Amino acid sequence: MRHLLTIVVCSLLAAATFSAAQETITTKVDQIFAEWNTTSSPGCALAVVKDGHIVYEHGYGMANLELGIAISPQSVFDIGSVSKQITAMAILLLAQEHKLSLDDDVRKYLPEIPDYGSTITIRHMLHHTSGLRNYDDLFDIEGIPEADLTTDRDAMDLIVRQKGMNFKPGEEFLYSDTNFFLMSQIVKRITGQTLRQFAQDRIFGPLGMTSTHFHDDHTMIVPRRATGYAPHEGGGFEMDMSNFEQLGDGSVMTTVEDLFKWDQNFEHPVVGAADAIRQLTTPGTLNNGQPIPYGMGIFIDHYRGLNWWHHSGEWVGYRAALSHFPDQHFSTLITCNCIGSMEPMRMAKRVADLYLADDFAPAERSTSAENLSTVSAATLQRYAGTYWSEKNGALRSFVVQDGRLTMVGPGMTYDMLPQGNGQFELVEPDSEHRDKYIFRSAKNGEAELETWEGGGPVVYAATKGSGPDASHLNDYIGSYTNDELQATWKLVVQNGKLIRQQWMAEDQQLQPSFPDGFIADLSEGEFLMHFVRDRNGRVTGFDVATDMVRPMRFLKVEKPESSN
Repeated sequence: MRHLLTIVVCSLLAAATFSAAQETITTKVDQIFAEWNTTSSPGCALAVVKDGHIVYEHGYGMANLELGIAISPQSVFDIGSVSKQITAMAILLLAQEHKLSLDDDVRKYLPEIPDYGSTITIRHMLHHTSGLRNYDDLFDIEGIPEADLTTDRDAMDLIVRQKGMNFKPGEEFLYSDTNFFLMSQIVKRITGQTLRQFAQDRIFGPLGMTSTHFHDDHTMIVPRRATGYAPHEGGGFEMDMSNFEQLGDGSVMTTVEDLFKWDQNFEHPVVGAADAIRQLTTPGTLNNGQPIPYGMGIFIDHYRGLNWWHHSGEWVGYRAALSHFPDQHFSTLITCNCIGSMEPMRMAKRVADLYLADDFAPAERSTSAENLSTVSAATLQRYAGTYWSEKNGALRSFVVQDGRLTMVGPGMTYDMLPQGNGQFELVEPDSEHRDKYIFRSAKNGEAELETWEGGGPVVYAATKGSGPDASHLNDYIGSYTNDELQATWKLVVQNGKLIRQQWMAEDQQLQPSFPDGFIADLSEGEFLMHFVRDRNGRVTGFDVATDMVRPMRFLKVEKPESSN
C-alpha cells in the first residue's frame, strides 16, 4: 500500500512540475503578443501544436474594433499566401488521378496563355520557376487598388495581355502569385468545379475543416470573420480590406484550430497520402540542377539546425504564419489582422525558441556581432552605397552600422556575413538560407555588385549621385502608356515633387533615388522607375519594375492629352 501511495505522490508531483513548466512557457508566449493584447488594437490568434495536440491556444487583441469583438482561436482570418500549399494539394490530387501531369504544358489546359517560345509546365508554376510576371503587382502598376472588385476574368485578361516574361522557365526562382492563380483555373477547366468547390469536397471536408473556405465572393457573410486593419497615419487604425475574388494564390479563410487539422495532414496524411506530402516538401530544382528553397507552396528550410517547413501570408490587413518542425512534431500557427510592425513569422520563431530550446543544435551556425565585424570599417565603407540592376530594375542599398555591413530596404535590414575577398552572405533573421553577394571592380573601374538571389548571378552597377533635384523634374512631366497593361500614367510636378496621377488611384509622390530613378510604394512592397532618354537627352519613356515584375516600358505620349 505504501509503495502504491509513493507512486501516486510521485506522479502528482511530476504532473505539477510539468504544469508549472507549461505555465511558465505560456506566460512567456503571451509576452510575445503583449503589444497587441489590448481592447484598442487588432491582434492575433495562436495555436501551438506538439505531438499531434494543440498544447496552447489563445486570442490577442480585437477581431472587430467597431463592435468590440475580441479575437479567439475560433476567429476566421484570410491567411493570404499560406493558401498556396492547399492549392498545390488540389493539383497533386488531380495528378494522382491521372487527370494531369505536373510536366504538362500549362497551355494544354489554358491555351490562351501566350506562347513565349519556352514550355511552362505545371511543375514550374508549383516551384515559382515559371518566369511569369506577378499579376498582383501588374494590377498595382495598372492603377487598380486592392479595395476594388476584380474577378477571375479580369486577372486572366491581364495575364494574357503580357508579351514578355521575367526569365525563361526553370532559369531562376522568383515568387509570383500568377503561378497559383492559374492553377485555380486549371482545376476549373479539368473538373468543372471552382477551386472553392473542389477544395471543400476533396480537402476541407475530409479533414473536418468546418470553418474554412476559399473566398471567391466578396459579398459573402463569413461568421466570426476578423476585420483587416492598417495603422492610421494620425494614430489608431483604419480598415484594410479587399474585394479581389481570385483564388489559388491566396483567399483561404480559416481559423488556427482548422489550420491545426491541415498541419496534422503533414504528420498523418488523410488527404493526398504520403506521396503528396513528399512532393509538397521536396525542394524544386533549376535547369542547371541547383536546388531552390521552395517545395510546392511551402518553403523548405532550416532554423537553428532543425528541419523547418514554413510559409507566411500577407494580404491587405491580414497576416499569417505556418511554421512546422517535422522532426520535432511541433508547429506554430498564427493568424493576425493588422499590417505594419506585426510580423507573425518572427513571432512563430520566438515561440519555437521557447518550446524547442532543448532541441536546437548546440553549435549553431554563428552570426554573432563578432563574426559580422571581421572586416575593418574602412574596408566596409568601400562597399556602402546604392547599386542598380538595369536588367532586373532593382536597387540594393548598403550602409555601415555598428562596424558591420547592412543591406537596407523598405521595412527591413539584413546583416551581411563576411566571407573574404569582397564576398558576403546575407543573414536572414528567420532562415538559415544564405544568398551570396560579391563586391568588385567592373572593367570600367567603377564598383559593381554580383548577387545570387534567385539561383543565378545578377550584376548591379554602383549608382553615381542621388536622384534629380526639383529644378530638373520638369523633364519628366507628361503622359506615358503601356499597352500590355492598357494603362496611362500622368506625371506632374506639384510643390517641387514629382507626382503620379492615374484613374482610380490616389495621387502618389515619387521619391528621387538615383539619376533618372524614382521609387514609390506598392500595395505590397515598392516599385522602381527609371527614365530613358534619346541621344539628345530628351525623356522618351520609363521602365517600371517590382520585386516580382522585371522592367516594363512605358512610352511618352508625344501630344499631351487635352484637359476638360
